[in-house]
Amino acid sequence: MVRAGRLYIAILVACLAVVGAALHPVVFLLSLAPAYVGGVDSWLSNAKSVIADVLGWGLVSLFAVMGVLILLGRSKRRSTRASGKLRLPVSGERPGVVVAITAYNDAEATARAVRDFMCQDGVIEVLVIDNNSSDGTARLAAAAGASVIHEGQQGYGYACIRGLKEASRVLGAEVIVLTEGDGTFVAEDLPKFLAYIGQSDMVIGTRVVRGLVENGSQMDYFFTWGNMAVAALLRLRFWDSQFLGAARLSDVGCTYRAIRRDALERILPDLILGGNEFSAHMMLVALARGLSLVEIPITFRRRIGHSKGASQSLAKGLQVGIAMIWHILTYHPRRANNKPVVLPLPAAEVVSLPVPEGARTGP
Repeated sequence: MVRAGRLYIAILVACLAVVGAALHPVVFLLSLAPAYVGGVDSWLSNAKSVIADVLGWGLVSLFAVMGVLILLGRSKRRSTRASGKLRLPVSGERPGVVVAITAYNDAEATARAVRDFMCQDGVIEVLVIDNNSSDGTARLAAAAGASVIHEGQQGYGYACIRGLKEASRVLGAEVIVLTEGDGTFVAEDLPKFLAYIGQSDMVIGTRVVRGLVENGSQMDYFFTWGNMAVAALLRLRFWDSQFLGAARLSDVGCTYRAIRRDALERILPDLILGGNEFSAHMMLVALARGLSLVEIPITFRRRIGHSKGASQSLAKGLQVGIAMIWHILTYHPRRANNKPVVLPLPAAEVVSLPVPEGARTGP
């Protein structure tokens, strides 16, 4: 409840700031009206002054709290020999990696992604979660060398959950990588994830780094700023006064991520949302369960084909963004545990298709 309270306070402060800023031009325009009477301009001016005072004193209080935390932190550092457990990088052989690719009518792009990931060191299997495609996605993915699994429940989140569950069952899987088959993500970024997975439970990609995002991609102004804003709410929900959040987050909608198998098993029962807000949902559940998250910059290309998710239109993007915000505000781990898991656990339904000679590439 305390975590959610911080979010409500932050939203209230933001709304006050917007209202206070909007009052300035309104009062100015009213003052220019020659026939205006009634004292409304005086009332609005007083309201503007009150809002400015509240925000001003709030800023002063914030600086005061920051000063106290700095003094307490330095005092604690001098009085303690160890500041906490540090997870050091793991050297040696690469862990066994299973890649789960969600796919819905992206036949050519998905097959290319399968071939690219199979060429990466440490990848022991590539799964394609076919979410009722009608364009030959399953056939081309199997021909490229993937194990194709059909997920009947339509929805981005359902496909992701099925991919995570099936990947965790693969013998030798130590790290599960989740990604999409629409051509936006690149397999060559996989070593970035593996470089940090030894020091974190989950590594998440971010698509808001200039120079790594291709012109004309889905990450325009709206989606870049929107992901940053919702990520800020997630950081407020799981606040850490020293690092300004339990994790440095700037992108809540990025599918490309890697998670350790033992960490995945801890959160799988709580992953229940089947819609386009699943990416934020998984991060929220992970933080609520105490997992450590690291965010890394990744390459993001222009999509192949047409979007079926949040980026298909501004209205759809707003809908998904509002759903993410509401979920962050209202999520409660205990309540989530009491809900039934929407996705059943059937035996893996693998589509066995003939593989043409020479079609499979990789080690």
